This record gives sequence, structure tokens and C-alpha cells, in this order.
Amino acid sequence: MSAPPQLQPGQGLLRVNIQGSVMTSSLIVPKLMVDGYEVNSVYGPNAFAVTAGRHQVELYAQWMRRYGQASMAVDVPAGAVLDVFYAAPLHQFSTGSIGLTKQPHKGMALFAIMLAFVLVVVVGGILAVGFN
Repeated sequence: MSAPPQLQPGQGLLRVNIQGSVMTSSLIVPKLMVDGYEVNSVYGPNAFAVTAGRHQVELYAQWMRRYGQASMAVDVPAGAVLDVFYAAPLHQFSTGSIGLTKQPHKGMALFAIMLAFVLVVVVGGILAVGFN
């Protein structure tokens, strides 16, 4: 990670932590928007010097369509660092999680059901072929 940007008087540091990695989440990094403007983002911490005050942080993931949308208004104090955490869901049918502390990934129940279904079909197919 590079050094955080230098703060000018009346600025604060907004650090948006995108949880996961290309190995544990998606190969495509979620999109990050601050006050309606898209900014470059990577998995892990993304630090931006912003004017002190209220800012809108929005994130979403994209594959075939947008999913995992999450947004939050935050108040960044002058001369301070404010951490925001985002976790994309485990599937495309859920929203993302955003907050001031580390966030859980939504969608575990549906992911487990889909995985169990695939497992039953595969095992059933192996057993059906084995008995013929």
C-alpha cells in the first residue's frame, strides 16, 4: 500500500476498506463512488483526502449486472481518519454490507443451499451410474 495522502487544513482522510481479494471474492474489484464520482479502488484500504464534513460513499459489484449495492453517508472530521468497511455478497441476489466496522458477507444461506443442491445432483448421478 502506498503512503496515505498528505492532509491540508480542513481535510480529513476517508479510508474505504473493500473486504476480500481476487482469490476469495471476485476477480473484478467492486466499484467505489465518493460523492457521486467514481474513484479507483482495490481490495483492501483505499485512502482519500477529503474536505471535512459529510460525504456519500457508495459501492457495488458487477458481473453480468450490478449487485451488492450499498451506500452510507459519513461525517469525516478535520485532521482525522474515518474507516468505512464494505463486503460484497456471496451471490448476485443480495445487497452488500457497509459500516464503520468489519462487515459480514451476506448470502451465506442461499449459497449453502445452492452448493447442497449441486452436491446432491452430483452424488445422485454418480450413484445412479454406479448401479447400472
